[in-house]
Amino acid sequence: MKSRSARIKTELLSYGLTFDQESLAGLGSKFKEEHHGYDFSNWGVSKELLLPSELMLPGNIVVCVHNRPESQFQVRMEDGKKFIFKGDEKLSKISFLPRPKSWSENTSDGTSLKKIINFYGYDCINLNIYSGCDFWNVGLPCHFCSVAPTQKAFKEVVVEKKIEQVREAFETAFKLEKDINFVLTTGGSHLEADIEVKDQIKVLSVIKEIVPWKKIKGNTALMPPKDFSLIDKLYETGIEHPSFNLEVWGKKNFQKTCPGKEKYRGYDYILKAYKEAIKVFGNGAMWCNFVAGINSLNELKEGFTAMAEMGVIPGANVFHADIGAVLGTKLKSPTPEYIIDLFHHASDLYHQYGYKPFFSESVLRNSIANEAYNGWI
Repeated sequence: MKSRSARIKTELLSYGLTFDQESLAGLGSKFKEEHHGYDFSNWGVSKELLLPSELMLPGNIVVCVHNRPESQFQVRMEDGKKFIFKGDEKLSKISFLPRPKSWSENTSDGTSLKKIINFYGYDCINLNIYSGCDFWNVGLPCHFCSVAPTQKAFKEVVVEKKIEQVREAFETAFKLEKDINFVLTTGGSHLEADIEVKDQIKVLSVIKEIVPWKKIKGNTALMPPKDFSLIDKLYETGIEHPSFNLEVWGKKNFQKTCPGKEKYRGYDYILKAYKEAIKVFGNGAMWCNFVAGINSLNELKEGFTAMAEMGVIPGANVFHADIGAVLGTKLKSPTPEYIIDLFHHASDLYHQYGYKPFFSESVLRNSIANEAYNGWI
């Protein structure tokens, strides 16, 4: 069952899907609708149409939704149940995730919690502290990113969250939601490096008071500080797995694809920061995310190996063309073969170095790290 779901997930990540109208009933009330916090990857539909953010496949394997009008894959209703079809072939039953109860609540200042927090996959609470990016403001965004166009189109979230809004949102979520097993925070990107990490430290310190764990299980994604002593303070928050995501491997590729990160941080500086962070967090705690499909397969496998040897867990989200991003439709998602080969390589490295994916298959919606690691694909 898990192997079949893993294969379907890989093909959906490569080719996308569509929906028949009947299958969309209940979104926004019973089922969780898309949360337009930082990206929009549904082509060929109006922005007013509610689509699910993920599908759940048998075996509790989650996959992200990317609407592609040309895809052969479609979600349809049959006898009152949802199935994924490839043409006329019925592949598997699927389900939508339940709408978070906390999205019906407000903070004390009257702000809807949906404007503050998201839920990533089945059981991960997601917070974008700053749902923006200053690199867009100076014309130097990462070429796969659509955060600024998404904010302009939807205006669906509070861009700069207040600490009390965060506190109330997390308190409410942990009170109302049945399952929260992971936390994911991102800091947005500021031109001045230390602003981002200081914001993360403040927010994670509050989250640590709320979560029922000794450490904050999950990931915080940010650019490294200029002041390396702040890495010690980040460690003190109890976050298990920080990441200074490179996104692409190779200095020339990085300069081309992530011009703002290159100008205001720098490829070599980020690698230097990883080495400093490993001294604090230890081997196998730091993560580095890449966007699978921008590099050639061999280039990215080389990057995975280099990071693993350094003591950093390499991972990737499969590239999907976002509306408003510089790359737009100029680059398609990688083939299933590329995705499977890459994550088999990652799995080999994980087993060699004693690493593990630190989100589950119910959370990692744009990755098959768990599926490969567990031998399901």
